[in-house]
Amino acid sequence: MENKMVQTIVKMAVENGIRYIEDNPKRGVRNLLDLGEYFASGRFQKVFFDLAHEILNNEDSYYYEIIEDLVKNTKHDNLTVFGINMGYNSLTYGANIIREHEKKHGYNIPWSIAFNFEENSDNNLTEEEILNIINSGKNIGIYSYMIMLGKKDMWNILFDAFDEYNDCAFILFADQDIIDEEMVKKISNNPNVCTLILIDNFEIQDKDITKKLNILRKYKCLYGGYYCYDDSDVINITNGTASSNLVSMNLNFAVFVKQTDCSEHVAQNISEYILSTRIKTNSPVLFIDFYGDHARVDKIISEEQCFLSINSDGQVCVSDTANKTKHNIRSTSLEEILEDTMPKVKYI
Repeated sequence: MENKMVQTIVKMAVENGIRYIEDNPKRGVRNLLDLGEYFASGRFQKVFFDLAHEILNNEDSYYYEIIEDLVKNTKHDNLTVFGINMGYNSLTYGANIIREHEKKHGYNIPWSIAFNFEENSDNNLTEEEILNIINSGKNIGIYSYMIMLGKKDMWNILFDAFDEYNDCAFILFADQDIIDEEMVKKISNNPNVCTLILIDNFEIQDKDITKKLNILRKYKCLYGGYYCYDDSDVINITNGTASSNLVSMNLNFAVFVKQTDCSEHVAQNISEYILSTRIKTNSPVLFIDFYGDHARVDKIISEEQCFLSINSDGQVCVSDTANKTKHNIRSTSLEEILEDTMPKVKYI
């Protein structure tokens, strides 16, 4: 009951904040930050709002343009619901549950679960199995779910999850080939979803991708792009080519995903570059490092980083190198898997 009351208060505050931003972007953003800081209580919130205030003290910060464009071209319900599900349910309320559960049971819990459905399988997880996994995750504080679709068209079995778990945040990673107007219409009715489209190449302008992105923009969905990088991509990411092309596609943010064959040295350099662009606000596009930022959030919530993904056949992997475990989610519970694969260091 208490959590529902807090959610209601937060929802009202965010809705008012978005209206303020629409009328006066800079003042509205600052007012919303001040309000968020007033309610902030956890470690993650304090770190976030301290950094946000420092960044937005710069009147010329690109973030004002990014936020203004998002507010004007995204359904306000989408911004509100996804923002609350990610910012409050996952990183505040859920984070508290995670910390208490870790303290009691002695193993780490990731703040999100990734479903890797890109690989083909003769025995895909069913809709019911996916719903059961999310339910198990919520019980231990996991309210964020990354779904890697690639070219696999699994929309129909996902919409029930979006509806049933409307207090969770879902981020979809999809190839342009499975995006069409009919599907985007359905997505636009799920305010707890953010859709990312694969960007294949920064060196050429892909008109087909731009068309798909424009469909998402037409229906005012919350959307962005994602790019899978390896050692050959360093220059295009760090010299401004990636940023320029993303802007030309009307993208406000993009997620960069390290491929398994990328060297750790390159991955570290790109991760540091992405973090630097956010702090210095010298890019008109918000860059997010999929694995690096996931780890940063984990360390704030529970000090030790961990990562868990589930393949389309239920096989469980841990770490950003896609190391397969002996576990399958169909035969072993989520908590048993975490207990076996993610013991906290202090308990060893």
